[in-house]
Amino acid sequence: MKSSPDGVMRQIKSKDRVRDLAEVYTNEREVKAMLDLIPLKKEDDIIHYRYLEPSSGNGNFLIEILRRKLNRVNDKYAHKTLREYEFYIARALSTIYGIDICSENVFESRARLFTEIKSTFDLHKGSFIYTPGFFSLIEYILNTNIVIGDSINKPEEIIFTEYKVNRLEFAQAKFRLSDLTKKSPQPIDTIESKHFLQIGIEQEQLTGINYEGKQRYFDFV
Repeated sequence: MKSSPDGVMRQIKSKDRVRDLAEVYTNEREVKAMLDLIPLKKEDDIIHYRYLEPSSGNGNFLIEILRRKLNRVNDKYAHKTLREYEFYIARALSTIYGIDICSENVFESRARLFTEIKSTFDLHKGSFIYTPGFFSLIEYILNTNIVIGDSINKPEEIIFTEYKVNRLEFAQAKFRLSDLTKKSPQPIDTIESKHFLQIGIEQEQLTGINYEGKQRYFDFV
C-alpha cells in the first residue's frame, strides 16, 4: 500500500501494472464499508468465520479482516495464558485465504499480515515473550493460505489448507480451489492432528528459520 504526499492512499502502483494485471487497489474506506455488510450472529463469529479474497492484491482486504479478528482475540484472550492467546491468534489467521496472480503481491500480503500479528502480539504480551514454534507456525499458515494463482482460469492449480481444530491441535486437509464449489469436496491430502506449536517447530526444522523467544520450556497439553 502506498500513500501520496498528502497521506491519501494510492490505488495503483503503476500504469503498467494496471495495463498488465488490471491491478487497482480498493481504498481502505471501501474495504471497511464492504466488510461491515457481513453479518455476525455473535461477537466470537469473527474469529472462526472463513474469508476468501480471490484477487487479493497486496492485501488491503486481508489486513482489515485480520485486524477485526485480532481485535476480538485481544478482547477475549490477551489477558489469558500465553499459550491460549497464541492458539487463538493462529486460529484466527487460519481462516483467512487470499489468491493473487502476482507473486510480488502475495509476498507483500504475507509480510503485512505477519507484521500485523507481531505488532499486536508485542503490544499485548511484550516483545520476544512468545513460545518457540509460534511465529514459525504463523509463517507456515501464511504460506498455505495466501497463495499465487489464477483463480479465474486455473482454479484447479490452486491448493488451500483447511485447519480443523481439536482442542489445541490442528488437523490439515488440502483442497483444490476448483473442487470447493462441489457439494461434497474431497481433500487431495490430509495431515494428522498435531499440537499447534508442533507444526511450527517442524517448520523451523524444515526451513532452518528460528524465531527465538524467552519462553523456552513448555509441555504439549
